[in-house]
Amino acid sequence: MANKKSYYAFEDPSGTTIEFQATSLQQAMVIKKKKAIELGIPKEAFELTTIRKKPTQSA
Repeated sequence: MANKKSYYAFEDPSGTTIEFQATSLQQAMVIKKKKAIELGIPKEAFELTTIRKKPTQSA
């Protein structure tokens, strides 16, 4: 079975967005927790906004 990675984007109420690649939603939740701790923001503040196969296109 191939590991298909998707890009998961999370956003908190203040508009801070984090996006990263993960192989599963479970893995994404673990990464979200680590990134939230790094940013000093409670992990519960972040809501899953999108899951996509390609990264967000930045202008």
